Amino acid sequence: MSETPQETLRQRVLTMMASRGWSTHWIHRSAYLHLEAAELAEAVRGKRGDTLDESGDVLITLLALSPHSLPEIIGAAERKLARLETSPPYAGEEREP
Repeated sequence: MSETPQETLRQRVLTMMASRGWSTHWIHRSAYLHLEAAELAEAVRGKRGDTLDESGDVLITLLALSPHSLPEIIGAAERKLARLETSPPYAGEEREP
């Protein structure tokens, strides 16, 4: 069975990183994710940047860090969302007043 475009996306990200000489060590990829998430937060706040462009950067970095393909990540998110939609708040869960 051939890979879907979403499955291939992760391999393309890793190939691009290698060809550009970007570190693929998990410590560096973790730092990249932190920085890209911060840039997305700034864009959402209206400080600078385009939210769609920054969202793409976060996804590229997530796929570089995670050992899972996009369909697997989406499936995990869907399962977690289904649980959260039906379960009571957990201890320490942040709630709006």
